[in-house]
Amino acid sequence: MGTLTLDDCEALFSRALSCKTEAAFCHAIDPLFHEYEILSLAFGRGSIFWRARVIEKDVYPNISDLDYPPANFAKQGRLNDKGIPCFYIAARKETAIAEVGATEGQLVQLAGFRIKSESPIRLVVIGEYANVQKNGYMHFAGNDPDMTIAKILNNMPHQEALKKIYIDKFFASVLADPNASENGYLFSRALGQAIYSRNKSQGIVFPSVKDRGGFNLAIQAAPSDESFHNVCCIVACSGKPRLFGLIDFSVVKSAERLDEDWNFIWQRENNSKSIGMYNLSKEEFDMLSQNPSDRNNLLNMLHANRAN
Repeated sequence: MGTLTLDDCEALFSRALSCKTEAAFCHAIDPLFHEYEILSLAFGRGSIFWRARVIEKDVYPNISDLDYPPANFAKQGRLNDKGIPCFYIAARKETAIAEVGATEGQLVQLAGFRIKSESPIRLVVIGEYANVQKNGYMHFAGNDPDMTIAKILNNMPHQEALKKIYIDKFFASVLADPNASENGYLFSRALGQAIYSRNKSQGIVFPSVKDRGGFNLAIQAAPSDESFHNVCCIVACSGKPRLFGLIDFSVVKSAERLDEDWNFIWQRENNSKSIGMYNLSKEEFDMLSQNPSDRNNLLNMLHANRAN
């Protein structure tokens, strides 16, 4: 059983958020990790994850234009240091569009990526303890594999479970702080380093800053090269701002494949609003081709291949 109380946790939260350096922040939160179990799950083939980029002039011609930047162009970010690129992706198109701050009428290019069947990836998931407590499932993964989180919480005294949830909420708030850029993402980068020092995962899943209920993933560059590949690309027009965080957009054009130099080959205009898919396995292609008029066909294909 842990030694910290909820009041002790609050004191540590306040102390950490008053720190001026990454080292001081890591030192302040160290006791929390004695009370907190980092959740890491292996993810395989399944959902599409998205990277978005506002189109300033012309459509970006090559997949490299929508990948993580080279090291010499990598800016300091929420979970990466300057000069160390990170592959940031969103779990939904709407989240990716929100994250780049697209305004009404702006064109946004979105590249979709999937995990390769032969290269599953292990990710830390932050902010899900409370979701399982309240709803019985993880919001990001859509389930609680083998009821892992539920069993962790059920097998401990109530106050200990509350403490674990409280710490998880604190960590999620640090990673999704909308004002984090004001201090150079000091706290979120330090928390990321603290997590990686205690866990051998290749990325971190955390709540979206711009899209309530959405999720972002920060994947280390080298593992992202090994585990992800591009499977689609669209150009979308951002719609009118709506109340309650609703994100509206329309598909303007879609790529049908990549050529040998990784350039996008775009669909003909009369078919531009259907999302083209490529880099599919034979089984996936056959399944997607069975009933092309069914709007749920793509969803069925993605979930049929989703890892547990």
